[in-house]
Formats: sequence, C-alpha cells, structure tokens
Amino acid sequence: MFKNIKVQITLLMVIVFTYGCVSDEGNYDYNEINEFNVTGIEKEYTVYTGDYFKIAPNLNPTLDDGSDPNRYEYSWVAVNPAKLPIDSRTIISTTKDLDGILKLPPAKYTVYYFIKDKVTGVNWQQPTFTLNVVSSIYEGWLVLGDVNGKARLDMISYIPNAPSRVITDVLDASGSALKLSGKAVDVDCVIQAVGTTYGIYVTASESGTARIDPDSFSWVQSQNLAYETVGGAFETNFGVDFMKSASAGENLIYSKGDIFSYYRVYQVKYGLPQNKVNTETKNFYASPFIAENGGGLGSPIFYDKDNRRFLRYNVSTSVCSTMPPVTGSATVLDWSNTNSDLVYMTTSAFNSAENFAVLRNISTGKYHLLRFSRALAQNYFKEIINAPDFDKATKFAVSPDAGYLFYVVGGKLYEYDNGTQSAKLMLDKGSEEITYIEFHARSKSYAKNLVVGSYDGKVGKLELFSVPPVNGDLILLNTYTGLSKIVDVAFRAR
Repeated sequence: MFKNIKVQITLLMVIVFTYGCVSDEGNYDYNEINEFNVTGIEKEYTVYTGDYFKIAPNLNPTLDDGSDPNRYEYSWVAVNPAKLPIDSRTIISTTKDLDGILKLPPAKYTVYYFIKDKVTGVNWQQPTFTLNVVSSIYEGWLVLGDVNGKARLDMISYIPNAPSRVITDVLDASGSALKLSGKAVDVDCVIQAVGTTYGIYVTASESGTARIDPDSFSWVQSQNLAYETVGGAFETNFGVDFMKSASAGENLIYSKGDIFSYYRVYQVKYGLPQNKVNTETKNFYASPFIAENGGGLGSPIFYDKDNRRFLRYNVSTSVCSTMPPVTGSATVLDWSNTNSDLVYMTTSAFNSAENFAVLRNISTGKYHLLRFSRALAQNYFKEIINAPDFDKATKFAVSPDAGYLFYVVGGKLYEYDNGTQSAKLMLDKGSEEITYIEFHARSKSYAKNLVVGSYDGKVGKLELFSVPPVNGDLILLNTYTGLSKIVDVAFRAR
C-alpha cells in the first residue's frame, strides 16, 4: 500500500515537472494587485509593562488612491514562545497603529502584524519583530484607594537604575484579570504566603480578598483567600478587614469580629475562628486590632470588645488564654478588667518591639496610653493629656525610633510624646483630609519614615517624612500625586 502511494506521488511530481517545462503559447492578461511596502517598524523594542507604547507604520500601498479609509483590517499579535501554543497568542491591537498602554506581562515576545485588503481579500503578513516587555512593578508602594467610591490599586514603582513612577490602576496596566468591585478595604504583602514564597493580597468590599502573582500581578479564581482554608471555611468572595503578619509563614486575619490564623510551621490553614478562650465555650467578639507581639516567639494579643479585656493567643494550640494576673492601680492596668474601650493597638519596632495600646475609660471618658513588652510586662500606663482634639482622632501610628504616637484629626497631624505628655502639631493640610498614616517595618530603607496619605477632593497624595528626635519638625522626603483616595498602603519588597 505504502509502495503504491509512493509511486503515485512520484508520478504526480513528474507530471507537474513536465507541464512546468512545456512552454505556454496562450495569450493571458495579468493584473497587478495592491501590495504593501511597510516601513517604520524596528526589528526589536524594549518597553515597560503598563507604559504607553506606539508604533505608527507607513503602509506604502502600490494600488490605493486613499479614497477609502476603511479599506483595511489590522491585527497585531504577540506570541510568547515560552508558553504552550494554546496560551501563547495575544491580540494586542486591531488598528493600523499600535498605540496605547501595553498590558502584556513581562516576557520576550514575537510580534506579527497582519493587514487584510478588504477589496482584494488578500491577507499580508509583515516580517516579525521582537518585543521585550520588562516589569514595571518590580518593587514599591502598593496604594489601595477609592475613585468615585470604587476600589483601585495604584503603585509607586521603584525600578533599579531608573526614576520612580506612579502607575495608576496597576492591575489594569499590568493586564491582570483581577477586577476589584466595591470599596477599597485592605492591601498587604506577606512573606511565604500559601503556595508561594511571597503573597500580595488585595481586598475590596464586594470582590473579597484575592492574592495576585507577586511578579506579574496575574490572578485566577483559585487565588482567592477562600482557597487557603481547611474544608472551604470561607465563601469564595470572603474578605478580610485587615491582616497582620509577625514573621514569615505566620498570618492573622480579622473579619467582622472574628480572627483566623495561618501557621506554616504546623501547616495550619485558615479554618475556625481563633477568638475563643480555652476555659470558655462561646467565642468573644474581637476588637479590630491585633498586636502581633512576636507571633510564635511571643503571644499575639487580642482584645475582647464586650468584656473589655486583653487576651493572649497561643499560635501552636490555636486558642486564647487570660493575661498574667496583675493588681490594677494608677500606673498599672488590670488586663482582665480595663473598664475601657480599645481605640488603637499595634506592635511597634520601638524599644525591641514594644506594644502600644490606646484606651478610653468608659466611666471617665479619659484616654490612656499603655505600653507593654513581648513578655507582657507593662512598661508604661498613663493618661494622655495636652493632646488637642484627641477624642476626634481617626488614625494612629507609632514611630520606631522615639515611640511617638502620631494621630490624625481631619487635615491635622499631631505627634504625642508620652515622655513629656504633650502633643505637637506636625502637619496642617487645611481643607485636605489625611486618610492614612503608618510606619512600615518591612519596607527596607523606608522603615523609619512616616507614610502619610492625603486627599484634596480630587486626587490622592502619598508623602514620606523623616521623623527627627526631640520633637523636631517633620522632614519631607518624597511626594507622589495622582493617586486614588488612599485607604491602605503596603510595600512590595524584593
């Protein structure tokens, strides 16, 4: 059978060759067709993802009087040779010029430019060129905020050996499939997230909490936080209010009065709420603050909102217990009977990772500052005095060097020195609103800088300040504008 096929193919080739050699003495009319001599396309380009990019080729058609501007159809196709054929092809434009924001993930692409003449029906493929797409989201500040009440993630990108840049709507600019819906809630960067070595989590009120790829910002449904649980404990659009991470592989999340834990050492994923006491059957309603307090090396501290008490959490046993017993006095707070609402609590880098808590006594209405060590020794407990409008404060932060307590009232930023028990006005932005303040311990060389977000009614602004000792005036280091109304900030480190 195969021998017959071989004979038939050989005969066919002989016939074609023979006819091809016979001179054709007939009379024919040959008509030229419209052809292209495309210029203006280089052999190779390098561009940052999310940047504006344009190629405006000259077609130079041989038979076209230009009377029909819609005569042609165009297609620019980028092919990533490193991917499987089914996933490698991306149409990046269908216009004559490649003109707009480039949303391809970082890679080395081969780009094809196709032109179809709708009059003749002929398709033309131009010589391919190489497109090197470089990451513009290497490192920097992730800024989550609202634009007209809708969440948007921006980025202040730090690229090695290049100027910093502001990338608005970085998810769209990077070509991410994640679409935030609802209002901005939280953004966090976590070391050793589930299934990867680094996790960037973005939360919006309706779409919930999603983990995006730390390098490309790509996303698929299975990267939602709901898939990091035991037995599907969360709804697919489950969203956190905030996250806290004491160290690599440890994470605590808070949502509507409940706290959940992920502990990589014991491969314990998110599951049942951890806001429960070992001697009690009913879970307590946790106040929306967590002091990491060293995580597994210490005891994360929660606060029982209803019973107004501090509780220590054991990472390995996944349960809380009461604090060490102390006798309350004017300078010592009874952990289990504070008679106070918790206004703010955090673990600061100050004084070898000291914990700060601001409490409001429900009987007197007075505010007190509590400082305690990882070993749960109370180092300071005094009333907060000489602090203008402290009862109206909406944001707080603690400086890692001097332990100053910063607080925000509208457009004013104050620095409270618990040594002198007095506050100093550090910033007055007038009609602008200060929407965010924080120190970021994991932001490398920026860890001691105060990060301030403000909003003028139109756009958001992020500023970095150096905090001098002895109540010196803040020193402005950097200003970034054109952002959303800032709700939360995280630093994407390398």
